[in-house]
Amino acid sequence: MSTQDTDAPAFGAPAPDPTPRPQRRRWVWPAATAGALVLGVVIGGGGSASSTELDAVTAERDTLAQQLETTEAAAKQAEDELSAKQGDIDAQAAELDARSATLDEREATITQAEEVVAASQIAIGTWTVGIDIEPGTYRTAEPVSSSCYWGIYRSGTNGGDIIENDIVNGGHPTVTLQEGQDFENGCAVFVKQ
Repeated sequence: MSTQDTDAPAFGAPAPDPTPRPQRRRWVWPAATAGALVLGVVIGGGGSASSTELDAVTAERDTLAQQLETTEAAAKQAEDELSAKQGDIDAQAAELDARSATLDEREATITQAEEVVAASQIAIGTWTVGIDIEPGTYRTAEPVSSSCYWGIYRSGTNGGDIIENDIVNGGHPTVTLQEGQDFENGCAVFVKQ
């Protein structure tokens, strides 16, 4: 082996570049690799935190969506029940209207009957035949239990022109009345015969 300088060029070899070469630093690549690994862990760790937050937001969204579906279903059910109840109410209202119409008819019939009865009855007081009461024959509805007075007068004489009168002590007094007469009843209710 020769003791030649290892930095000297061999014969026929190109001359070395006189500028000094920077020395390689062998620690740079491992350090860069370690830095990238740390950076990846930091980014990955941050990503997992973001993933956790994303999972929480997604879970909350799903919960809210489920609650919305449940609420919408309950609202739909309530709306259906309300519609059914409204239908029942409408049916009951129609039934009440029908009953009311029937009652109105009955009331009209009863009122008419009462008017007929009232027109065919003479209460205590003085009445003009043809205006206050109808002409005809009348009899007391109930027997007279004590003495009482009735009188028939020519209308407009203020009781001064007596056609017929009586003081009754019992029984069922009967009178026949014509237009143009006044009737004074002091006994009981007379009913047209």
